[in-house]
Amino acid sequence: MKKAKIAKNIFFILGAIALGIMVYSIGLDNIWRDMKQTGWWYIPIIGMWIIVYTINTLSLYVIVRDGSQDTKKIGFLKLFKLTISGFAINYITPFGLMGGEPYKIIELQSHLGIQKSTSSVLLGTMMRVVAHFIFWMVSIPLLLFLVPVLSDSVEIGIIITTGTTFLLLLWAYRIYTRGGVNRALIISSRLPFIGKKIKAYRNGNQEKISQMDELISDLYKNRKRDFFLSLSFEFIARILVCVEVILMMQAIKQPISFGESVLIESLQSLFSNLFFFMPMQMGAREGGFVIVYGMLSIPLAYGVFVSICKRIRELFWTLIGVVLIKINR
Repeated sequence: MKKAKIAKNIFFILGAIALGIMVYSIGLDNIWRDMKQTGWWYIPIIGMWIIVYTINTLSLYVIVRDGSQDTKKIGFLKLFKLTISGFAINYITPFGLMGGEPYKIIELQSHLGIQKSTSSVLLGTMMRVVAHFIFWMVSIPLLLFLVPVLSDSVEIGIIITTGTTFLLLLWAYRIYTRGGVNRALIISSRLPFIGKKIKAYRNGNQEKISQMDELISDLYKNRKRDFFLSLSFEFIARILVCVEVILMMQAIKQPISFGESVLIESLQSLFSNLFFFMPMQMGAREGGFVIVYGMLSIPLAYGVFVSICKRIRELFWTLIGVVLIKINR
């Protein structure tokens, strides 16, 4: 418990530092100018994320609550808190999932044990990742419909993205049916510097690792209804996020269709995830907005405006998430 408390304090301190960096990188002048321009529209823009986080939490809740006695100790509000704090940590750490997922595992292990907490969090992450893949696949027909004339480079990009996404879906299916912890440790054991330690850990904890893989594969093999329900929640959350772009564009009296908002959200998230190793994905998202707004023949200045709006919304929820780390209940 002492180690868990130390870890929570570290996450809190890193979060506070990162918040300061976020404010500095966006610029107080830009924040104030954008807030004045957006006005009361920030209420639904920020407020809609309560619904998004609720749906994300439902996805994890379905995974965790497998009917066993120990999972009954995990309430929805506990998972809701972990979801918001986990996303906040992911926003501010390099490599996207290097902070939020370990934090959730640490918080859950006192109730579920390390094997079950790890497998549950990994499954929740996989659901979110696969929902992203499906979301990108759905957006490709939209791109062809909304932008009938595409450059050669864009067409090549579509082919590469489609092929890569399909392969990643096959990879995800393998993890769902067989687990992936043992395989990940085998690959990691070949890395320089840390490979020997990882190999020693794997050899000394083979039984626990096998148990984690069994827990991961159990969801798809024995709880298919819960599997598809959890995945559906994550996909619905992805679709709901598209409303945010509509609200932001409405704030400057430039309405767009839902199809356009799906395409904008899909392509900017694709660019952001390509640069997952960057904290807060600084620059990558902005580049994605410039490209997709150009493709839709929407003035690029609106893309910059939406990008700053999103940063301010992230800033708000990151602050909430960091504060929630210090709340024990």
